[in-house]
This record gives sequence, structure tokens and C-alpha cells, in this order.
Amino acid sequence: MENDDRLRVEDVSVIIVNYNGEKVIAQAVQSVLALHPRPLECIVVDNGSTDQSLNILHQFSDPLLRLISLNENRGVAGGRNAGVAMARGRILAFLDSDGEATESWLAKAVEVLVEHPQAGAVAPLVLMNQGKIINGAGSFLDATGHGRDRLWGESLSQYESTLLTWRGQPVDYPMGCGMIIRREGLEAIWPLDETMPKWHDDTEIGIRIRQLGYRVIFEPLSRVLHHPGHSDPKDRRQRQHMAETARLLLVWKYYPLTTAIAVTLHYSFFALTASRYHMSYAKDLWKTWSKLWGERKKIWAIRQQWRNKDNMVGKSFLP
Repeated sequence: MENDDRLRVEDVSVIIVNYNGEKVIAQAVQSVLALHPRPLECIVVDNGSTDQSLNILHQFSDPLLRLISLNENRGVAGGRNAGVAMARGRILAFLDSDGEATESWLAKAVEVLVEHPQAGAVAPLVLMNQGKIINGAGSFLDATGHGRDRLWGESLSQYESTLLTWRGQPVDYPMGCGMIIRREGLEAIWPLDETMPKWHDDTEIGIRIRQLGYRVIFEPLSRVLHHPGHSDPKDRRQRQHMAETARLLLVWKYYPLTTAIAVTLHYSFFALTASRYHMSYAKDLWKTWSKLWGERKKIWAIRQQWRNKDNMVGKSFLP
């Protein structure tokens, strides 16, 4: 009998990155452990939590669960890197600590990887509000590095039939909560840049996958639930500052230099104008400029590493 080397759910390493998620982490882990068929392993990376997260995680005795306890908060990208370094699976699946796996999540995603050899990753349908509202049905990048989660905030019941027409279609990147990534052929993706703030690590993954000649495929029947907000900054301006800093780092690493310069000048003009009404914008601008300058060597090294790849940057699948 020939050896059947097809990918299966049993080849999946699920990775959950947690920081101070005592209110949500147990639900995330339990949802993975309850899957059937079960994945190869569930790796939880704790980013130096100061709450009761570790005590909660130590109460699990399932051999499927593997715990990595970091001494410091390395951010989302750093946590993902630590998980990938330990993972044994041929497929990597990522769930946020405030996420929840559904029965179809891994099974339907693995089917896509089997049916589409050029699928480097699968973007599942991410739902919130007990599965009634769409968090993201595939994500897209524009020419200035802004990301958009398709159908965000829309009612699932209104778009069920439309979603099925998008099955198998490429998107620009997978949302971090729920993304499933093929390992073979995509080793160059790792490690992720740990200087990135909270957001845009999934965007960077999508860019690298496409630069390597693979595609990110949307599968609406692969679904995860997301209960967002527990780890986001409460201050709206702080969230905006973190998101803009991440976007600027992204465009400086992967976009044409002319685009990076234009985007930086546009953001700087906005921040300086806004500082007439609130000086905090000027302080945020200084922090962003300092971040870009402090990371200039790493930014340039990443530009050099990826510049000769299949250039898909700026060629969005945005409909």
C-alpha cells in the first residue's frame, strides 16, 4: 500500500498567544481540546502574564496541551515565534486568547490546503457576538498599507449565501485570530519581526506568503469565534497611534520607497495638524519617528531579504 502523505487535522499545531487573559484563556484552550478530530498539539505561549493566567493553564492536564512561559512580554509576533519554534506539526494554526475554535475550523481549512497546492494559508470566517456578526471575511491591503477586514460588523444572516460564492478566492492576508498556515515551502516566513506593535503581524505574514509565490485562500466554512477587546488599549488615540506605527513599519519594510516616504509625510502632516488641538498627537508623532529611526537597520535588512521575491506588494486582490 502506498504511503498516504496527505495533510490531516492530526498534522496541525495550534498556537495560542496569551497575555493577561485570565478571563478568556480557559475558553480558548477548551475549544481546541474539544475538537474532533483533534490536532497534533495545542501550544499556549504565555507572554509573562501578571494575572492568574498561568494558574488557570496549569489546571489543564490534557497531554495535548503544551505550555511555554516567557519571562517577558515579547508581543504577539514574539509569542507566535516562540510557538512556531516548538511546534511539530506540518500545519500551523493560530488562535487568539480571546478566540474560540468551532468544529469546522481546522477540518475545512485542511481541506483547502489539500485541494489547493498553492494555498500557503487559509483565511477562515471570523465571527463575533456569539457568531451573529462578521469580524472578518478575508482581509485586504490598499496601496498605502491600510488593512480592511471584509464585511466587518455586518450580520452573518444577511451574507451567508454571498460568503459561499467567495469560497476558494484569494485574499491579501489572513486575520491573525484563526489563520492556518502551511509549513512546508514557507519556512522563510519565520521568524516574524518582533519590533511590530500589537497589530499588523498577520498582515506581514500575508505579504511574505504572497512574496513566496503562494496564495491566501478564503474559506467561509472554516470558522472561529472572536471575543475582541480584552487586550486592546482602552484609549482610542493610543490604539490609533499603535496601528499607525505598525502600518509605517510595514510600508517601510515591503512597499516601494516612494510609497513609504509619501505615507510617512502624510501621517506626519495629519499628526502635526491635530496637535494644534491636542499636543498628545505631536508626542505620538515623535514616538513614531523615534521607532522608525531606532529600527532602521532591521527595516533595511528585511527590505533586502525580501526585495528579490515575487513582488506582490501593492497588487491587492481587493474586489
